[in-house]
Amino acid sequence: MLMSRTSTLILLGVLVILAPFSGLPIAIRSLLAVIFGACVLGIGLSIRAQEARNARAQVPAEAPQPEPLSAPQEISPI
Repeated sequence: MLMSRTSTLILLGVLVILAPFSGLPIAIRSLLAVIFGACVLGIGLSIRAQEARNARAQVPAEAPQPEPLSAPQEISPI
């Protein structure tokens, strides 16, 4: 089962927080920081693009046209 993008983003955040305490050499931690950062960037951009597509889909294609005014009717003199 695949994780959603938001769940993956949360998991990457946890990994970024825990990476300094992992006991790995500095070179590997630096590499992981770059990889995690690139993943967070990619997921964030894809979420933003999806929200923009959803917002465009909700906007009506054309503005509603006002109803044409009817011809003035004669007013009774009473």
